[in-house]
Amino acid sequence: MYVSQQKQQQQMQSYEAESIAHHCEEQGDMREAYKVGAALAKENLSEQEQKLINEMTDDTVIVVPGTYDHIHHVLENLNIKFKTVTQQDLLTYPLREEQTVYVNCASSFPPAVAHHLRKFVENGGQLITTDWALANVLQIAFPEKVRHNGNMTGDEVVGIQVADPNNHLVKGFLPAAKLAEPLWWLESSSYPIEIVDKQNVRVLIRSKELGQKYKSDAVLITFDCGKGNVIHMISHFYLQRTETREQRHQMSAEQYAMDVNASEGVKKLSKEAKNLSYAKVQSTATSSAFIYNHLAERLTKYKS
Repeated sequence: MYVSQQKQQQQMQSYEAESIAHHCEEQGDMREAYKVGAALAKENLSEQEQKLINEMTDDTVIVVPGTYDHIHHVLENLNIKFKTVTQQDLLTYPLREEQTVYVNCASSFPPAVAHHLRKFVENGGQLITTDWALANVLQIAFPEKVRHNGNMTGDEVVGIQVADPNNHLVKGFLPAAKLAEPLWWLESSSYPIEIVDKQNVRVLIRSKELGQKYKSDAVLITFDCGKGNVIHMISHFYLQRTETREQRHQMSAEQYAMDVNASEGVKKLSKEAKNLSYAKVQSTATSSAFIYNHLAERLTKYKS
């Protein structure tokens, strides 16, 4: 009996060690994927847009830490400067209209700070939120616009479709979508989006799978309020994993770079990333493009 228990314990320890090693390897792959994805996305910016991003002030982008999402990792990989401000410190931080505030998915958020962020948006600011911030930020501050529909997703990956191909924010999703459907990772217990104001809330990306399973197909939405703008997405910016559904998803990162007509330098970078799949680079390239595109638009607006 004792020998059996000891063997079981050893097997459990071995399993845990393998799980940790696999997680570390997966995270290392995702960091490399963001490096390649950032390079792919950045070369689609104009020289002026790249210059504006490189020269922006340290607090043009504000990151509010959360419980689960880690947008700061993505911004670091994209070499985008940002300042971290806690939830409580937002009440006294001198926010400006040209700033963008990212609120990470959090298990809780002070209602007073949520209302403060609404004033920031009304005065011209941009607010970008993820996942649970739907319920504890947007549903509090913008109840007439959106809310959580009451369902929660599993830990899964769904196919996505660009709903508004003319919107600059999602143009990075279009090139490779012609050959392989982009995928979107849903964190366990992600909050599906119920759109209250169907006339003024615009859905930029949808997922038929998401809609069939959870009664809401909205993946990425945006709406204006006062002089400013809000963007929200289900799940997280920082990807933990993806899937290889189609045959093309199983191909190499280099193939993705070729499919989107990347420069020779980026093709070389992609070729060197031998462990990366097409699907991983597609996911990081599209999310990187989204961040670069919205920043470029904001910086251009306030530069002129």
